Amino acid sequence: MKPLSAGYYIKNNKGRAAVIIFMMFLTTFLFLGGNYIRSLWWYWDKAGEYSEKMVLVSCLPTDENAEDFMSFAEEVKADDKLTVLGRTGRGFSSKSWTCTLGFTMGSCNQVYNSVEDLKTAFTRFGIECDYSNLKNYSLVMSKAYARNLGMKLGDTYDDIFTLDALIDDDSFMMFFIYEDSGTYRLNILSDEMSGDELYNYVINKSGDRMIGINEMIMTGVNREMNIAKIIFLAALFVISIILAVTLNSVVTGQYIKRVYEFGIYRALGIKKRLIKRKIRRELLLMDFIAVIIGSVVMLLTTFILNELVYIPKGQYLPYVSFMGILGVLLSNVLVMIPLIILKGRKMCKADVTEF
Repeated sequence: MKPLSAGYYIKNNKGRAAVIIFMMFLTTFLFLGGNYIRSLWWYWDKAGEYSEKMVLVSCLPTDENAEDFMSFAEEVKADDKLTVLGRTGRGFSSKSWTCTLGFTMGSCNQVYNSVEDLKTAFTRFGIECDYSNLKNYSLVMSKAYARNLGMKLGDTYDDIFTLDALIDDDSFMMFFIYEDSGTYRLNILSDEMSGDELYNYVINKSGDRMIGINEMIMTGVNREMNIAKIIFLAALFVISIILAVTLNSVVTGQYIKRVYEFGIYRALGIKKRLIKRKIRRELLLMDFIAVIIGSVVMLLTTFILNELVYIPKGQYLPYVSFMGILGVLLSNVLVMIPLIILKGRKMCKADVTEF
């Protein structure tokens, strides 16, 4: 292996290289931190997916005699592109759950007038369910949500509903069946449209009528939880600066001992760009090794936490997330760029005549 190659120093100075690699390894903890932040959204993923496939429309108190609501209901029921499921105007609350970070979060629910209406919606959502025990006053929820709340089949909720079915989709929602002849809300689905297309279609149908159209769940969730992203990015920046300063001190101490090495390179006529390239490749190789090792350790840690701690409690820590990857990338950029620039310039100034 040639002295100017990236691996030469690492191979012949394993102990010193291991110290630098360990310091760089610490940046991968931001991968785990980002996944914890992403876990807050995981609990809402399925609810958001279902919200994109169904629009909830309600009668407003300002709509005297519900004239606008009734005329809108007649129009959408006659639309071949839409499937309309009536629901009671009465609302039911859902239990809050404990998230992976240890604090409680609110929940959302859907109410259906009959088992058939619930089955229609579940078919559209792609949810598999055992409908054999369902009836009026039945409650359906996911197994993960039930574990989180410590509930099991047959348990009662709110002294009205009975948990009669569990589903495997990991949605943190409650699905109620409550038969009521007074329909003042509508669940609107479509086999042709979803997301913004469906919502805009329903909004255009409503015209200037006074009716309430609920926004998509993830719109509200993102608005409320953006503060979590801001806190994570702020923490990422602070941690990266601390790591950059610490790692710079460690690397500086090691490179001071290499001044003679680079002074000889300069005396032999090796160009500055080749010296800078050697340092850049050394640091990037050690960083690459650190990130690979760190990623494996973080994935293994996540697996252990999920299997032994979170999944038994109806919680979940994502294995990979955009926030986690972003945390590692930004941290490494903030740490590596100053190192590469500063050490490259410093070693290019090494002069064998000063020894």
